[in-house]
Amino acid sequence: MHSTQKKRKIQKAQCCTTTNKIREKEVFFSRFSTPTQNKLSLAEVNLKIIIEDEYTCLHDNHQFSNDNNHSFIENTSEELNQGNDYEISIISNDAHAGTPLTEKAQSDDEDCVSLEKVPLHDYTIDSTYDYCEAFTIVARHANLSKKSTNDFLSLIKSGLPIPNNMPTTEQELLLLLGVNELFTKRTLCLLCYNEFSYDNKFCPQRCSTDRSSIACIYDSNVELIIQKIIARQSSNFNEHKKNIYNNTDYEKTKDIPFGTLYQYVLKQNGYQDLISLLLHADGIGITSSTKLKMWMLSGSIVELPAKLRSRQCNMVIISIWIAYIEPPAKLWLNYSVNKLQIIKDQGIDILNVNHKLIIFGITGDCPALILIINFINHNGYFSCWLCFIEGEHMNKKRQYRYDTVRLRTTDQYFKLSKKAELTQSNIRGHLGESVLNNILDVEFPEAIVLDYLHVSLLGHAKLIILSVYKQLKPAQRKELNSYLRNQFFPHFFNRKLRSIDNFGFVKATEVSNVLFYGLLPHLISFMQIEQYSHLALYVCAMRLLHSGDVFDDKTSEVADQLFTEFYKDHELFYKTSQSLKLHLHAHFASLYETHGSLCNLGCFGQESFIGSVSSNHHGTQFYGKTKLNGPYDQASTSASDYDYLLNFHSFICTCNDLNSCIKIFRRFINYDKMFHSLLYKKRHNSVSYFVRYSFSDNVQEQRFGAIDLFFMFNGFGYALIKYYPVKEFFSDAFKKSNYYYLIKRPIDYLYFILEKSHCQHDVVPIDQIINHCIVVEKNDYLFVTNILSYNEHD
Repeated sequence: MHSTQKKRKIQKAQCCTTTNKIREKEVFFSRFSTPTQNKLSLAEVNLKIIIEDEYTCLHDNHQFSNDNNHSFIENTSEELNQGNDYEISIISNDAHAGTPLTEKAQSDDEDCVSLEKVPLHDYTIDSTYDYCEAFTIVARHANLSKKSTNDFLSLIKSGLPIPNNMPTTEQELLLLLGVNELFTKRTLCLLCYNEFSYDNKFCPQRCSTDRSSIACIYDSNVELIIQKIIARQSSNFNEHKKNIYNNTDYEKTKDIPFGTLYQYVLKQNGYQDLISLLLHADGIGITSSTKLKMWMLSGSIVELPAKLRSRQCNMVIISIWIAYIEPPAKLWLNYSVNKLQIIKDQGIDILNVNHKLIIFGITGDCPALILIINFINHNGYFSCWLCFIEGEHMNKKRQYRYDTVRLRTTDQYFKLSKKAELTQSNIRGHLGESVLNNILDVEFPEAIVLDYLHVSLLGHAKLIILSVYKQLKPAQRKELNSYLRNQFFPHFFNRKLRSIDNFGFVKATEVSNVLFYGLLPHLISFMQIEQYSHLALYVCAMRLLHSGDVFDDKTSEVADQLFTEFYKDHELFYKTSQSLKLHLHAHFASLYETHGSLCNLGCFGQESFIGSVSSNHHGTQFYGKTKLNGPYDQASTSASDYDYLLNFHSFICTCNDLNSCIKIFRRFINYDKMFHSLLYKKRHNSVSYFVRYSFSDNVQEQRFGAIDLFFMFNGFGYALIKYYPVKEFFSDAFKKSNYYYLIKRPIDYLYFILEKSHCQHDVVPIDQIINHCIVVEKNDYLFVTNILSYNEHD
């Protein structure tokens, strides 16, 4: 009798706890969610269950083996035939590793027993809730599948005294902890396109008993996810929104909201509170032994600062497709599109303010874009989404030679896609209407955001690098690879230069580093001046479009002139390489004006996101302590050891106590950027001490140098810098080239030739340090280029 009453009280407590946790969700997120705490991203914890249990669902059971630190998955055919399917529980764990899961349950019912006070069994004072919370954290860290979790729970329960309150299944565990389910699960037959219950193993129409003919779709609660992200980032969101509404780009990064298109949308909506989503579609294989693939439609919130926007915890999963075939877009996204339309009509209430949802555009690689926008593949005629270039077939390749661009207008795009939909045929590249047509606030083709990661870095830039490399002699190749491997970067470069002989599985970031910082310094002695100058046109154009307003409102115009000349003469140096990806570069200048610089448009963050989703990795849980601008890492040396500081102090101060007046530091944080000095001995091979700075209040007088040390005087920060004067203009090397007058201005802004030894020391206020530089040491000079953008996901 006593046992029965206890069970009833526990069940009642579980019900009360679940109800109260839903009511207290906003309080929970405001308490636990800050951008700098140790935590798992919302999407990451979702996907741990999505992928692991989906794999279990499709393949039933796997045997994990580990031999010499290499693990492999072996499908058991016997279990596969048995069809022991496990329900996939898609959940959102509202806490993160290292953060307590406990959310105190309160009830108005005096007889309700709080789960925090219910002991695990009669012989302990440990509460059931605390024990289950600890188990959940361990299970998350171990990446346990649902089946393994259930097995562990059953094993633990069997070893506890009877009776006990330990749950036996993951479903009971999550119910006890009050964890939300953020996804709706659907199952689709790929033969008859019939949607049926997720619990059924096969289509009720008996089309096939083959599991590969079934697709699983997970549609998220987009509104709830956005509410949680904005509530967590409310301070950053509101601060950035003020700058957006004032059109004040303090960081000079030419971010998306400061492009002409977003400002137009903002004006059209009367400057009301907006939340804009830039959608991203992509697909990835999730097993190496089968063709099982996952496709994901996600979104990034435009109103968040660029650094926060690309973090996985701030991205919105909209829908996921898991199957053996490419998804039919309308079957996959019809449900999600309808939900987005409802949210657009009602708005999103966040912290007592109603925000209008804006669907700002769609980006992704070529296969993903043609799937979403319903367009011809890249190897067909009229395959450019933005203009009517037809292309021609040459040497078994589709080639797009330079031609005058005739853009597709919004009206033409609408009519042609409508006609293609009615006739079910290819009309100048259009195959029909896009599934996103009714929810986009920016009409096609302006809603299409080119992804320079795939178009440039993994596309044409990689092709050029390999082509130039093949033209070199073997001895030159060896020397070039040695230069690249030994080039040093600032500490925040997570990927260094990869030698070109190892470009088989190169990452886009590595291509970017080679393109921007490796080619021009090292190829100057290996290439003929005309081809070298032609290559410099492309490098400079991409660097200008990748940065903020280098030449104010003329930046995109200068970059367009450089690329146009590069495109015209491209066939002279690279035969049969005029692909669609080369042609798409012709639209980057207009994209820069409408959507902002390329460093804010690349899909680095989204690619990392889908990768972590597909492989069940939780990703980074620690984003570092909140960076506070100011001195960091005080040195043990005294100011009296330096004559320059003695002279500075005697000139500016009347006291006689130098060592108490001036304090020396090894590192300094300025505008959220960490700078090293030569005093900092733990820097290893990183070069974060060579900088570009303004020597006086005259911003035009900029110098380059290595920071000896930092010091604080009278509450202000200063740097003691070894000044390296300019030896000559880099453009002098191009005087014999036909491109000299076109390239002179941009290349002298981006690259510098300095003396190899410093001539004097400068004492500079910290605020006058502009950015880090990358230094390549040559025989009789230093080749230097400055870093123009910091926001891109690395």
